[in-house]
Amino acid sequence: MPEALRPGGVRIRYEVAGDGPPLVLAHGFSASLEMWAWQQPYLAAGRRLILWDARGHGGSSAPADPAQYSMAELAADLRAVLEAAGAADECVIGGMSFGGQIALQYAVDYPESTRALVLSDTTTRGSRPPADTAQVPAQFAQSPGLAGAYVGMQSRADLTPQLPALTMPALVIYGDWDELIADSVHRLADGLPQRRMVRMTGCFHGTSAQRPKDWTDAVLQFLADVDAGEPVSGELTR
Repeated sequence: MPEALRPGGVRIRYEVAGDGPPLVLAHGFSASLEMWAWQQPYLAAGRRLILWDARGHGGSSAPADPAQYSMAELAADLRAVLEAAGAADECVIGGMSFGGQIALQYAVDYPESTRALVLSDTTTRGSRPPADTAQVPAQFAQSPGLAGAYVGMQSRADLTPQLPALTMPALVIYGDWDELIADSVHRLADGLPQRRMVRMTGCFHGTSAQRPKDWTDAVLQFLADVDAGEPVSGELTR
């Protein structure tokens, strides 16, 4: 698979499928680009689908320094991937959970290059103080990549104040049984000026894996509406 090169010799693995307007998806924490295997043939039909491994995951490099896993650094990795793939302009940026945090950071850092957003199973940090990152959970501590990504998530900035400036169309997907974000996902949705919410009934965290067809259909309908210039608003239930 091709790789994008970053300072310090960090390599970011990615793959491209299909042809057409670009769409990039970022995987969840501790996963890899292979998590999108079910969605890939459908999303790559008529689109240029770009999948990638965040640093510390899959086939990408895993620096030992946790400071190298900030959300800004991860968003810069994504930018390098899109530049290497020739898709840095007018790309739809998406991600799930940890990947959604990267996608949102990317939209804040590169708004002029973000055509639309697909934010699944994710939200902003909110006003609570950043969590103490001194103690990485034992199940992640032995992996530099997972430990670093955990620190990056826990110490990320609260992007809630930046949401009103993100005027591109956005799709917010969440599961109604997701205890991780169900109480805070409306904070994300309410801050975005042009957004559609999709509530996936009977789903916990990880809606794209639990109901892959309904998740993919929601994304495809959103992308079709964006392409057609149709308004994006309201809340749908699937």
